Amino acid sequence: FRRRVVAQQACVSLRPWARRISLSFAAPCAMVVWWSPTQAELASRNGESPFVAKEFLEESNFQHLYKGTGEPRQVGSEELAASFTCAVNAFVQHYWTCREDFDVTTHPEIAGSGHTALEDMSPQWHDDLVTHYNIGSDPEATIKLYTSATMVVVRRVFKTCSLAHDGVTLCPSDAELPAGFQLGQTGRPASMGPTDEAGRATRELFRLFQYPEGIPGLDYGEFIKTDFSTWEGNKPVHFFERKPFYRALNCAISQDAPNVLRGLMPVIMDMNYFINSLAHKGGLFYSGIGLGDSVKLAVPGAKLRMPRFLSTTTQVRFAKSRLTDKVEPAMLVVRVPTGFWGARCIAHFSSCPEEEETIFCAYALFLVEAVSTFELKGKKVTRIDLRAIDKYDSITYPESAYPGGHSPFADGDASTVFTRYESEGDGEELDQQE
Repeated sequence: FRRRVVAQQACVSLRPWARRISLSFAAPCAMVVWWSPTQAELASRNGESPFVAKEFLEESNFQHLYKGTGEPRQVGSEELAASFTCAVNAFVQHYWTCREDFDVTTHPEIAGSGHTALEDMSPQWHDDLVTHYNIGSDPEATIKLYTSATMVVVRRVFKTCSLAHDGVTLCPSDAELPAGFQLGQTGRPASMGPTDEAGRATRELFRLFQYPEGIPGLDYGEFIKTDFSTWEGNKPVHFFERKPFYRALNCAISQDAPNVLRGLMPVIMDMNYFINSLAHKGGLFYSGIGLGDSVKLAVPGAKLRMPRFLSTTTQVRFAKSRLTDKVEPAMLVVRVPTGFWGARCIAHFSSCPEEEETIFCAYALFLVEAVSTFELKGKKVTRIDLRAIDKYDSITYPESAYPGGHSPFADGDASTVFTRYESEGDGEELDQQE
């Protein structure tokens, strides 16, 4: 699939096969951009993997869309290919061509829409999805696509300034853009850090799919109600960059961004269907993540959700390698009972089988059992011991089904769980899973 990606200036949805798929997938493919925030804190959320309260699911845009899809089922190949096409377009639009009822898949000529930044797939894109990944026929196909190195283009919007109608003047007048930056460029400015969690990028950019509110000189609420081609006020300043597909998908879930989730929902449905089609054998798993401000929700006895597909490993050293450059880094230690529904081992087709990866469905539910802290390479890390429980809290697993966990660390020996793995390759630094 990646070998056939080509950089052309065209819209994916204009491909003949894409139009054909759109017709057979009319309702979900009508990628209407709409925004109906349900939680005020979504706009200021940071951390790549924030916790939310158990009750948040029922209030979320995610569940509003997910419930409307009917009973869990494996999604067909045409529907999945169309979903991926819509999602690729929504990733790059990011509330830009945002007049209410604006269909982002059929207006490539609108200036600034981002279609020229899309990395168009070859005419064989559909064939690659269906024949190479076996989308819709192989139950593992969508998860394999998720775990692959497939890249998409996303729009990044600056928090700190807007651009006047003349296309030159910045507001405020003393605003500074990164050195060498060109409007609408593809690729992150070299002066910004490589992740969203560090330095200038955190201060100046909205997170992926975060609603871009409060931009100086721009009433975004009015901007998104207007036909972009007739707007004469200030506009957001943006650029485009490539991100792994799995990261874009998880950020859309984390930000509860309805315009992106609508296109992604068949993909999410298919992933959840695969994850829930086999009971897990149970075990003890680890995940190194950045919780941001939501770390304060982690108190013993709390039931919390993770609004993303959460990857975990049986190998602590791999989880530890994910903890660099995080906002409020946390090591999750998760006890999973035998016969658990809602997580699945994917080690047999993972790109890194030695991690023995288990993936949890989106919005998995956990009970906080203990919270402690330790130091890792001079940085404070919060350890959170979790018990995996049924997503809808309707199935009770006996304590005997759960594996034993580690005792809480004392301050002096907080990192002992890691030292056992030093000889196994502590120096191995893997690509961050942002």
